[in-house]
Amino acid sequence: IPPAVEDVFAKESGTTCELKWRGMARDYISGYRVYRMESPRVNGPGQKVTRLTPEPVDGFMCTDRAATADTKRYWVVAVDKLGQEGIPSAPAWHQRQFRTFYRPFVGEWHQ
Repeated sequence: IPPAVEDVFAKESGTTCELKWRGMARDYISGYRVYRMESPRVNGPGQKVTRLTPEPVDGFMCTDRAATADTKRYWVVAVDKLGQEGIPSAPAWHQRQFRTFYRPFVGEWHQ
């Protein structure tokens, strides 16, 4: 199965979340799928996860226009030519809770 996607970053634009990641230079990768965790709760069971990209994305960016102003977490997963999903990336956050504490340490694009 494909390894984890690296360098996943998010950028808030109001209620829209833009995502970008470093692509894999492997000939067996057909694309990438993006997942979003819906709940503003940081931990605990029962948090809904939605696949935003039913078909693998060919590029290295994705925009979630329905992110809202609530906290969300995103993961990117590489998909091989057999349709197998790889290991999920580290999460990138949209409207992260306590984000005012992180502002001095992050730029426009953040994890």
